[in-house]
Amino acid sequence: MNCYCLKKDIELIIILHLFQPILESYLNKVRSTRCQERKHKFHVLYLEYMNIYPPVEQRFSPFEFYSLMRKNNPIAFDEGNKQWGLYRYSDIEKILRDPIKFSSKFGPFQIPEEYQENLNRPSLLNSDPPYHRKLRSIVDTLFVPLEISKLEPRIENIANTLIDNIIEKGNNNTMDLVKDFAYPLPATVIAELLGVPTEDQDTFRQWADDIVSLEITNESDIDSIRKADKTVVDMDVYFRKLIEKKKKIPTNDLISHIIRAQVDGHSLSEKEILSFCSLLLNAGHVTTVNLIGNLVFSLLENPQEFKRLQENQNSLIKPAIEETLRYRSPVQFLFRIANADVTLSGSGVGDKVEQKIQKGQGITLFLGSANHDESIFTDPERFDITRKNLRHLGFGNGIHFCLGAPLARLEGQIALRVILERFENLQFNFDNSDIQNLYTKVSPLKSSFLLGLSHLPLCFQPKNR
Repeated sequence: MNCYCLKKDIELIIILHLFQPILESYLNKVRSTRCQERKHKFHVLYLEYMNIYPPVEQRFSPFEFYSLMRKNNPIAFDEGNKQWGLYRYSDIEKILRDPIKFSSKFGPFQIPEEYQENLNRPSLLNSDPPYHRKLRSIVDTLFVPLEISKLEPRIENIANTLIDNIIEKGNNNTMDLVKDFAYPLPATVIAELLGVPTEDQDTFRQWADDIVSLEITNESDIDSIRKADKTVVDMDVYFRKLIEKKKKIPTNDLISHIIRAQVDGHSLSEKEILSFCSLLLNAGHVTTVNLIGNLVFSLLENPQEFKRLQENQNSLIKPAIEETLRYRSPVQFLFRIANADVTLSGSGVGDKVEQKIQKGQGITLFLGSANHDESIFTDPERFDITRKNLRHLGFGNGIHFCLGAPLARLEGQIALRVILERFENLQFNFDNSDIQNLYTKVSPLKSSFLLGLSHLPLCFQPKNR
């Protein structure tokens, strides 16, 4: 760079600080346009003021935001959160498959040191090989499809019981799908698997809500951090009592299995057992709750696909689950930390972009964007249950591929089948005539990490059995 150009760059920076409010407003406006003139220089200035997370108002429909990022800023740095954001499928898949260069030993960003012990415990989610491999081997065989398939009769029984309860309540043939069905189904299943009392479901849900609503961004406020920290303490108290009982009287459940397990000839420590318990309880139902809610919403939002499903249930139930995992991925992003200085080259549709990421910097991998990547999926913004390409990253990839994926898939398939068998004329229980404002009528989760609904009012007609 010559002296003249350097001088001009310095002048730009001075102007940027003097007129920051005006420039920030302008930069927000140009977010939806492609800057062609002075492209590289504008790109750098724009990244300095970029929030890599979708706007709050787009949490249930971040697709336009992701599309713009894939095209304009596929590898973006968020100065406020001190993180990188990646949006294209190929870049994200490469990082997920490389645990050597990219570590999973992350902690919640922007969390004060005094809360790190509870909110950043080693677990399956945030550990690297060889420790991760040892932890996963303890429960891996219990979650293979063959073992999970044995649960089908019990899951179907739970689903039908919940539908019976909904119909018996009456309520003018209305329900809240999330509260009455999508939440209690997987919560009951994982509670039984773990060996915890199913009557404590309301407590489990509050714990999960407190944990997942903690923003891992600069939006985190001290009250939500304290609430999440207290939740971990409460969970520890709960599980310690349960663990002591199961040590004295072992039963055939996951917690008893974990207590008996050994790694390198040693039993797990109390903290490791507690981490397993809280992780399996929360991760064991949260994804499926949102999978079921997102699935039904997407079908009702796209009546032609719902009609197609009703006419071809046997062949399209599984593809409908996979398309929901792609189109409205319950988990929107994962974190990694660079183990060394690396240069990433954004690839896919749009211009190639290279960025150097420094050792120790955090990287947010937007699975929700990867699953809408135009270079991988044809017409990605369309919800299509007959889609042939099912290479989504809804459950991640690599060594951290979701342990509970077979269970979530089975629960989703059974839930959809039972809904189709038991209800007809299923509709939104609110005015959805204006499709453009449909998203304003629902209640998205207060989380950027999970995409889902806290409530979904529906009306229906029960079928005669």
